[in-house]
Amino acid sequence: MSDSDAREEALTFMVANEAKPVHVRHVVVVALQLFDQLASLHGLGNHERLLLEAAALLHDIGHQVKSSVGGHHKESARMIRENAWKHFNRSDVEIVAQVARYHRKEMPEISHEEFGALSRPDQEVVQKLAAMLRLADAFDRSHAQHIGRIRVELPANQIVFHLETEWPVLREVMAARLKGDLAEAVFQRDLKFMFDGEEMKAPD
Repeated sequence: MSDSDAREEALTFMVANEAKPVHVRHVVVVALQLFDQLASLHGLGNHERLLLEAAALLHDIGHQVKSSVGGHHKESARMIRENAWKHFNRSDVEIVAQVARYHRKEMPEISHEEFGALSRPDQEVVQKLAAMLRLADAFDRSHAQHIGRIRVELPANQIVFHLETEWPVLREVMAARLKGDLAEAVFQRDLKFMFDGEEMKAPD
């Protein structure tokens, strides 16, 4: 599989099915920033980075479908599985589908049929990639691309996100606190959000 061909195939599928490509492209950028800066925690390689990129491109395509399966995240996963892929193998398609499926709502559980059917190594990949995609999507909760760049620090027992922005981003931080549940579970660290040297805390 050529990474460039696979990337182009995922991008083409996104363009054909996505109503808000600007948001999606921004989520891709942020997700890859997180992947690169969290490398020492997740231990994944370039192939998994490509799978995260594909899942980020396609996580919202299910919005176009009137869902009968419980939300656009599940429709996105279904559409990914049903596409006639040329440059992703079946195992990779399933990982991309599940990462997209878990970008919101509940976290992966062994009791979920598709997740439970994965090998243990693939389950770990889905958990790690979905953890990063959940955060990337939260960091553009307003769909306004207010957070341009994120710098990550990794002190003991924490992941500290330094947000580069000139706009109020309380909505994004609140979303990241909620959707950061998987990252906290997977990486066994507390999440902390910083702007201009000050911690952004939940309002009283």
